[in-house]
Amino acid sequence: MIVAVTSEQPRHDSVRRRAVAIARDAGSTVILWDRDAEVSPLESSLPTDWSGDGEEEQFGDRLGPNDLMAAGREPLARQVGELRKMGVDAWGWLPDEADATHLAEYATDQQADLVLVSTDDADLIADLREVASRDAKDARRRSTRFEAVPA
Repeated sequence: MIVAVTSEQPRHDSVRRRAVAIARDAGSTVILWDRDAEVSPLESSLPTDWSGDGEEEQFGDRLGPNDLMAAGREPLARQVGELRKMGVDAWGWLPDEADATHLAEYATDQQADLVLVSTDDADLIADLREVASRDAKDARRRSTRFEAVPA
């Protein structure tokens, strides 16, 4: 399992290319974790308990292109679709907060072996190092590798 941090910005193209290369060789699933998904404190990127009946059940912990379109995230839906056309089992995710703590937690929950982050996301990389040192005793998190991908 690979979690690749992406956005609508070209600086994340190299992260997606690296994810595809690794996934093809290893037969891994790729989840594109949307760095742009963070919303205001009064919103949620996905349905909540206050949403319409059945909406929350519609979304799991991985989102396909149709789910992403329904959530209003067409750019990420296109990226997932592009990876699928290349033969990769690809999904997307819209974190409530696009920070290092939520990224590390999501990667752990998904049992990711690798998290790919653009070198242009220096703030996220620095925060991930802090999270890793803070959570060094958590064996589940120690098994996840983080790789900085040159932009």
